[in-house]
Amino acid sequence: MNTFLLRSSLALSAAALLAPAMAQTTAASAAAPVTAAEPAAAPAADFEPGKRGQVDIGAGFSSLTGGNSNWNDEFVRGNVGLKPGTTLNWELSSQRHFDQRGTVGALSLTQTLSPWWYMSVGASSGSADFQNKYRGDIAIYRKWTESQQWVTGLALMKSASRDGIHRDTGITASVAYYSANDWVGEGGVVYNKSNPGSVEGYRGFAALTMGREKQHYFTARIDHGKEGYLPSGAIANGAGDQVGFQSTELSLQWRQWLGKDWGYLVGGQFYRNPYYNRKGLSAAVFFDF
Repeated sequence: MNTFLLRSSLALSAAALLAPAMAQTTAASAAAPVTAAEPAAAPAADFEPGKRGQVDIGAGFSSLTGGNSNWNDEFVRGNVGLKPGTTLNWELSSQRHFDQRGTVGALSLTQTLSPWWYMSVGASSGSADFQNKYRGDIAIYRKWTESQQWVTGLALMKSASRDGIHRDTGITASVAYYSANDWVGEGGVVYNKSNPGSVEGYRGFAALTMGREKQHYFTARIDHGKEGYLPSGAIANGAGDQVGFQSTELSLQWRQWLGKDWGYLVGGQFYRNPYYNRKGLSAAVFFDF
């Protein structure tokens, strides 16, 4: 019997919901790889100087162990400032995972509420068994200190699988620091409950982004903790009960401007659980407008 979890223990997916994680004034814009659903760095609702939006067009490939088939992904995603204080993020991705092909679409809106508060709401839906039938996210962020370089966030996620059985609820608490020296650090914890069985899981994550707009950004991110269920279609070779297991994921990414309004994006990902490992590469071209 296939069990199911689309990494739904991780709230606020950068890949599926929040697209590039946008810093506030001096910091980074670095999209997460499409092969992993991750908590995004606290997104800013403000316009970035000289840029109203951005589009990424690319693909990813991952090799898996344990008898699982390779993954292939094609995606287009981006963000656009609708007006000062309002940013729309979107994504459309075709994914072939675990011998299934599916399409997932996502929208999210980040809105400034005051000089100290902003929020984000998002929704996504996929067509394959390994994707969520629906997923919704809502988050609130608070800036701290006179310089507003510290940002804390609290996010809620709810999702349901296409098998009509498995459901997940997640809460993420995060803190980010936007340095004046062209780097952003973020860390947080995620609590998730997977049903049926009320399987509880906790994960921690940390990320570092370095660079400057119109030049380049480098992002490194790691998360570790407990997941509820394996994705539908994954082969576990009979090891364990496939419920409530530990996993670790590491991702690296480089975004390079080649001209004023365009460039390329390359990334690498490594994921490990007791049943299989996954190694992936992704690449894209992006355009500012």
